[in-house]
Amino acid sequence: MPTQGHKRGSDDPSTSNDQGREGNKRLCAIAKGTAGTPTLKMDVIKVAKEGIGKVLSRLDKVSPPFANMDFIGYLRKKISDLDAIIDDKVVVGVFGRSGAGKSSLMNAILGVKTLLPSGTVGACTSVIIQVEANMTDSNYVAEIHFISKEEWEKELESLLKIKEIDGEEKDKRMVNMSNSKIQALYGEDAVGKSFDELKSLESETFSDIPEFFSSTRKILSFDTATKFSTEIACYIRSKRKIHGKQYKSSQIHYWPLVKYVTIKMPNSKDLLEHIVLVDLPGTGDCNKARDEMWESYITKCSSVWVVADIDRAAADRDAWNMLDNSISNMGPGGQCQNITFICTKTDDINPDNYMLEMDDEDLHIEDSSNDSEEQKRACILHRNQQAKMEIQENYSNPYEAIDEMQVFTVSSQEFQKDNNCILRQEETEIPELRALLKSLNDQRSEKVMRDYVIGAYGILSMVHVVNHGITKSMETGKKKLHKLLERRLEDELQNIDQFMSDIHMEFDKCLSAGVLESEKTCVTRAKEEVIAPKGKGGGGYHQTLRAVCNGQGFCRSTNGVKTNMNASLSSSLCDAIKNMFSKTFKKSQKSISAKIDNFSILLERHDEETMFPRLAFLKTEEHKLKADLKHEIVQRKKEIYSSLIKSIMTSMLPSYTEASNVHGKGSLKRMQDILESHIESSKSTMFHDAKGKMLTLLTTLSEYIVQEIRSKLKEAMKQSLHNELPLPDISEHYEIVKSAYEKMMGKPITDVEDEKCLLEHTSGKEMTSEQVPLRNNRKDEKKKKKKKQRKRTKDADAVFVDQHRSTIIKRATLVMAIADDLLGEDMIQDETYSDIEAAETSEKKMRVLYKALRSGGPMIKSAFYTALQTNEPNLVKDLASP
Repeated sequence: MPTQGHKRGSDDPSTSNDQGREGNKRLCAIAKGTAGTPTLKMDVIKVAKEGIGKVLSRLDKVSPPFANMDFIGYLRKKISDLDAIIDDKVVVGVFGRSGAGKSSLMNAILGVKTLLPSGTVGACTSVIIQVEANMTDSNYVAEIHFISKEEWEKELESLLKIKEIDGEEKDKRMVNMSNSKIQALYGEDAVGKSFDELKSLESETFSDIPEFFSSTRKILSFDTATKFSTEIACYIRSKRKIHGKQYKSSQIHYWPLVKYVTIKMPNSKDLLEHIVLVDLPGTGDCNKARDEMWESYITKCSSVWVVADIDRAAADRDAWNMLDNSISNMGPGGQCQNITFICTKTDDINPDNYMLEMDDEDLHIEDSSNDSEEQKRACILHRNQQAKMEIQENYSNPYEAIDEMQVFTVSSQEFQKDNNCILRQEETEIPELRALLKSLNDQRSEKVMRDYVIGAYGILSMVHVVNHGITKSMETGKKKLHKLLERRLEDELQNIDQFMSDIHMEFDKCLSAGVLESEKTCVTRAKEEVIAPKGKGGGGYHQTLRAVCNGQGFCRSTNGVKTNMNASLSSSLCDAIKNMFSKTFKKSQKSISAKIDNFSILLERHDEETMFPRLAFLKTEEHKLKADLKHEIVQRKKEIYSSLIKSIMTSMLPSYTEASNVHGKGSLKRMQDILESHIESSKSTMFHDAKGKMLTLLTTLSEYIVQEIRSKLKEAMKQSLHNELPLPDISEHYEIVKSAYEKMMGKPITDVEDEKCLLEHTSGKEMTSEQVPLRNNRKDEKKKKKKKQRKRTKDADAVFVDQHRSTIIKRATLVMAIADDLLGEDMIQDETYSDIEAAETSEKKMRVLYKALRSGGPMIKSAFYTALQTNEPNLVKDLASP
């Protein structure tokens, strides 16, 4: 590895002879195994961090007038951005009604019997809990976040008002919830006390949570899971027993004041390093902050697990309501990619009752009168299979972005048994769920490593090349190159601006049609779906409609059912833009993300051989900029889609306020009349306003994309092409990270010396856009050799794809992501993509894709192999293993 020019670091203790030799050995070992095991991958990141650390250390020692502080600030910002890559995590949401076994399931998956309190009748996890890895020590840590003091005062007033309502307006479930919260905080005898009387108790009853008054987090940390579980219970569970222990009636439960809890679990790197498991209560909450947080978490979920007791899973209205409502939140406006339905408590079965309608042949046992444990095992496995089939038949997925649902039938209790087990470990299906979680973690780890290495390579490239002298002729070449790149940038931005204008025009047409339909049907639809639905009347629905008005058009019941006036009124608008929204924001050749992917100011961007370090930095900046833009597009997609509902809510707000203040005899009819009258009088403006809001947000997104690209790339050009600063020698770190980058991208990168030759060679000539990036004067023999190598690689890829055809068809799940990659590379046509999309299951989708592979030859098979590596890395590893 090159070490020329390493003099500035000679006074650094880390470069002493002994330590240097040991460091060199370690760096060489890592370099040889860059693309190997996960440990080596993390070592690459560690080496990159060491190199970046040396740069930071040097930057700390320079000051004006000896350095360009603008350049130093720019480098610092680029380095700090790298840390954000590691912190970004995948959110897995876990939904389920009270008593469905979510806590026991999560305990089993995480391998700790008593992490989350569970296991008694009436148990209920009442707050949002997110579980992630503790990467700092071996303790179990909880960070408890409270609602504000002002929020609790408003909620307390609301709880007391609920208790005061009588007659047909009284909602017993809401009264019970109010009593539950008040008793939890103020004691069993607090029911009946006034607001002032309850407030007077807080200085004593809340004395153990001073953090609530100071609006700070409360931190709990314990070295054992049992102790941790016992101490955290009062912050997350609305119950009186934990692991069979009866709590004293005087003990205070703080869960009504808790917004959410973050649990950090030790020794869980393999499962949770890049994953956050979020336990989302399935019940409604009259605290607006918690309910809004519940909604926001749904849209953040990349994966969703719906949990239900197997005995009622197929017919469990609560579970299916949660599934349907979650999908409606996660579809166009969210980022969910897959859904998993988990049936719990599979060991809870009475074999005698189950076998009454079964033959021994059905259960695959020889004699039903002999072995009672074998009978139970057979009954469990038979019911598991039947439940999977029934749930899959009942499931209907309206959104293309979400893969088909996987179904698991699990027994947490059997999995955690030490002896007397009826089911084998694999039959509990907990190992399969752990493997699923590990696969998500590994995929994220791959992405983190890839993005970090790309970013670090760009920074180290710029530092590395700055440390090598530059001639006057090279300086002239850089100025011409800068001017040419700026022209390319403006041309590309004009292209993007036109693309976004076309999208705006199409949305305008769709929304105009939706406005006309909304004006025709809004009153009838609102009456039939929310105001006065058939079969719902009297006191029961009175309470629901009042909750809708109090919730500004929305309420979520204690069993997870949503009633949403705003969504009902905006449904025609949403239907009108459904196809256009999908085409614009999902992964496809015509989406905004695809347009971003195809953008580049560097021509022949796929030919790494032509790239030299300064332009390598620009390439990595382009990569990061594209990733940031696509992430921002996902976030704004949610805002754009929800803008219709939010605009309708704003227009309807006066009627909600007026109706919620109506009380007394006949109040239901008066509330209904107020709402219906307001819709009738507002329909001529309400839907036009919603249309205008969405179009404005689309315009804002377009302006943001253009401005971000222009400002970020202009700054990157300026800093990479026109700054020189003596920096530490990071040659060895650079070479290792460069090697990792080459292996990820599949082609070698030009060295620093080539850059000198290139810039000197062109410094006296006028360059054209076809010369960006500049080409090396390579020998024809070398080109031919590499061409042969590429052909051999394609042939090997094709053999792999053909050899493992049946396994890939059965096991690959992210088929649409693979198809997206192939479509983006023009390897398949739109018609083929549509056929893949139309197939019902992953297996059927993959069979359609394989038909296209057969007709495309080695080139498309090689592209398919690359897409498979990117989206299903663990599957490729399994198949490649001897």
